[in-house]
Amino acid sequence: MKEKMEKLVMAAFDKLQKREHLLRVAREQMALGRITREEFKGREARILEEYALTVSEQRAYDLYLRMIGKRRK
Repeated sequence: MKEKMEKLVMAAFDKLQKREHLLRVAREQMALGRITREEFKGREARILEEYALTVSEQRAYDLYLRMIGKRRK
């Protein structure tokens, strides 16, 4: 059970990191004038859809955040 949760958390971290990287790149391209706002919105929607967390990944990630929060208190 613990190993499965760890795999789900790692998958969630991987997806979130890729999503943030791709969104950052798209924002920078828009800021530099390489793409239009409309093109950015399209890319943003595709990135968010492609790298959305599954229900089980989201649940494992939320549980991980709660565990980390309790340790820090």
